[in-house]
Amino acid sequence: MRLMPSMFKKKDRTARRPQGDKLRRGLIKAGVLTATVGFVGAGSWYLISSGWVAEKTADANSALMNASASAGLQVQDVVLTGRQRANADEILAALDLQRGSPILAVDMTAARERIESIGWVASAEIARRLPDVIFVRVVEREPLALWQHDGKTALVDRDGAVIQRSGLDAFGAFPLIVGEGAPQRAAQLLDLLNAYPAVAEATEAAIRVSDRRWNLRLRTGIDVRLPEKDISVALDRLEEFQREHALFDRDVVAVDLRVPDRLIVRVNPNAPKAKVRKTGGKDT
Repeated sequence: MRLMPSMFKKKDRTARRPQGDKLRRGLIKAGVLTATVGFVGAGSWYLISSGWVAEKTADANSALMNASASAGLQVQDVVLTGRQRANADEILAALDLQRGSPILAVDMTAARERIESIGWVASAEIARRLPDVIFVRVVEREPLALWQHDGKTALVDRDGAVIQRSGLDAFGAFPLIVGEGAPQRAAQLLDLLNAYPAVAEATEAAIRVSDRRWNLRLRTGIDVRLPEKDISVALDRLEEFQREHALFDRDVVAVDLRVPDRLIVRVNPNAPKAKVRKTGGKDT
């Protein structure tokens, strides 16, 4: 029978010494390396926390920007496109630029945000045209209506954003909307009224009621109470009744269209009898 040689032979003590020395040397090197890394890390942390790194970085960046300006990369002109009603001086002030300043140092994001905070500006794009031009393109808001609320009047756009609160004389022909929440809901109503010319022409103001529905105040003083839903159905009835009976020319105080399939009319109590008749329901 053949015996397999033992896998666990007795090791010579003299052979273990070099391996032990090697292990000790490795441990010493690892300790020195760890201490070095720790020292560098601690030093870096101190430099960062003390602000030294940020200060030196800012100094280097400033020196770089000044060098670029000396090389000709400096603001000399601003080109503005897309402006119709927005004030050009206000846009230039929002850019906050000085001629001769480093063009690479301009904070494009901050400048764009400042321009977009101007009432007439819906959005803006800013770009560098090296070596010395800042290019600005603006998209202006489209005015929709005059908004009255809390005794103040403002010009608003289709999204309900306020464009301006003064100098409104030039916009007197725009529709008038009244009440809290009116600017955000007005576009849908005004677009709908365009399909009913007789009603639109007779309307003086659209009044938002509890931010749920609309009343129309006609130029003759009649209040038209619209429902929360199916406004177009109600306006169909109103337009038809005006066409057939000249309702807006009569001595009427209010017209209530909130009840489906009915048009309820409230007449002036001092009006001659039988001048206006109801189509159903009762006065409210």
